[in-house]
Amino acid sequence: METANIIETTALTKSYHGIPAVNGISLQVPEGSVYGFLGPNGAGKSTAMKLLLGLAQKDSGSIRLFGEELTPSSRISILKQTGSLIESPSYYGNLTGYENLQITCILKSLPETEILRVLKLVRMDGQKNKKASHYSLGMKQRLAIANALLGSPRLLLLDEPTNGLDPAGIHEMRELIRNLPKTAGMTVLISSHLLSEMEQMADHVGILSRGSLVFQGPLSALQAKAGRRLIIRTGDDRRVLELFSGGKNPGPAVSPPPSLTEKGLAFPPLPDRETGQLIARLVNMGIPVYRIQEEVQNLETIYLNMVKEAGL
Repeated sequence: METANIIETTALTKSYHGIPAVNGISLQVPEGSVYGFLGPNGAGKSTAMKLLLGLAQKDSGSIRLFGEELTPSSRISILKQTGSLIESPSYYGNLTGYENLQITCILKSLPETEILRVLKLVRMDGQKNKKASHYSLGMKQRLAIANALLGSPRLLLLDEPTNGLDPAGIHEMRELIRNLPKTAGMTVLISSHLLSEMEQMADHVGILSRGSLVFQGPLSALQAKAGRRLIIRTGDDRRVLELFSGGKNPGPAVSPPPSLTEKGLAFPPLPDRETGQLIARLVNMGIPVYRIQEEVQNLETIYLNMVKEAGL
């Protein structure tokens, strides 16, 4: 059964001073997913999220959340099912973390029991009585995420949520976000310029560059685009290269032929059996083999290639 999309936009566009910040994007965020919204700073991620929340007025296109068109009359009912952290965290510095969350509970008509629940989720329950102005940047980020989690919204929009967190905090936040669809039934749209970070959290991704969507789909589809190659370092790389160039392949036929790199000889990916035959043949020819490794492009390399190919 096909999963319904909790967010759908069609040709969504927003320009500032004649320059498109969001350029005709059509997002499809499946319900129950962690959707990684990727792109460098200034790509239009925050603007797109503001449009989804009605915090910015679109120029054209359409937005549907929970199967309902986002309009001035439907916005309140939609936002009741949505939690968000966009750009910098907002808080009252003269109030404690607990008191800041109390205000949101009052506005949303939520019980105060929600406060301790979300503070524990973000590991801030031990700092609840400390004034927010005395929080570190990472603590302020955690408080903002706790605020977004109040009421267990169906949809959570997080704009660069790991900003200001130390490595341990990033790891904890990653685990929390990755598990939210299972533990809380939430769908998460999370933006980041840290592409390798998304590989550890998201199951669907969208890549944005200069306001345009250059890729969208399951993470597995993006990973399938990764180029693979076999790197073999020998005692005489140039001799091996000459053997292949001269048609005297010391093993199975390889197409395209290997190339010489700083790391060694770069071969196209070979099956295990053919790799073994190649290595055995080289050794029998008296050419020592020092290292064999498979290289796979990471998400950042794939992203940069996509942006380059798109000419953006």
